[in-house]
Amino acid sequence: MSRKLQLLLFLCGSAVFAYLVARIGVEQLLADAMRTGWLFLPIVLLYGVVCACNAGAWWLSMADEPSRPPFWRAYAITVAGFSLNFMTPMINVGGEPFKIAAVAPWLGVRRAAGSVVLYQMLHTLGMLLSFLTAVVLGTLLLPPYPAMLASLALTFVALAALVLLLLTGHRYGGLERLLDLLHRIPLLDRLARRLEPKRATLAQMDAQITEFYHRRPRRFVQALALEYLSRSIFMIEYVLIAMGVGLRITFAQAYVIGGLTSLVQNVIFVVPFEVGTKEGSLYLVFQLLGLDPALGVYTAIVSRVRDLVWIGGGLALVWFSGRRAHARAAAP
Repeated sequence: MSRKLQLLLFLCGSAVFAYLVARIGVEQLLADAMRTGWLFLPIVLLYGVVCACNAGAWWLSMADEPSRPPFWRAYAITVAGFSLNFMTPMINVGGEPFKIAAVAPWLGVRRAAGSVVLYQMLHTLGMLLSFLTAVVLGTLLLPPYPAMLASLALTFVALAALVLLLLTGHRYGGLERLLDLLHRIPLLDRLARRLEPKRATLAQMDAQITEFYHRRPRRFVQALALEYLSRSIFMIEYVLIAMGVGLRITFAQAYVIGGLTSLVQNVIFVVPFEVGTKEGSLYLVFQLLGLDPALGVYTAIVSRVRDLVWIGGGLALVWFSGRRAHARAAAP
């Protein structure tokens, strides 16, 4: 990664970070942190455990490479990638090019790109499985309105179909097939023609993805289990936030809150920084569970404070990870 690009990412990320702090207000952030009290520390540290699971899944997918970064380097790159993804709120892809560049000194550019694509598929699959869990728990805990049950049933079918589609991609590959599909779609065929010279590279990345699934099925399951575990651990955050204001909620309720809210935010992904969608979805889910809906808005604010803490740390790691990777690439 060039030093100019690294500096540009760092400066752009810092500017957005400063905007978010100014938009929410320093006084509001401090007041919410004080209201949560000492529980704010485990809330922040809990997300570190979530990132460790994510980094572990990615690190496992690189186990067959001739060389791979140490686990803690993969962890730092994962956190930095999260920060950069938050800085590109419309499509959340800022972190993936950074991750490719950061691990390229160990894997090479092509293998690094393949590992990031493979991990992103694993990450998405784990996320879909957590959504399915939240939908199932929602049918048990939410009011049994006919419209509610019908919506949950349709959502379950759609999520199950996406899970099967991703599993098919792991088994047979899909990047080259996606290129063939783009050739047949009007307006996108121009993009396909630009990508056509990369067909051989896409085929090699497909082989890298399917090889991990077929030759290392146990490691595939372990990596997927880590991704699912990361989502499950994340739900504890809602239990801790509720405890901060003297409210007791069960882990199942927290899973419904976190899973369905995240599902809504991913469906309405075009809203920058989840402005309004996070607060609105939490307000609605809390109300449906018979809880004070105002606590849903407070939960959103506390989670944003936690986001800002990790984004700030991640931006520092953008600089650190890029510098160390640059040093390794320059070494004999």
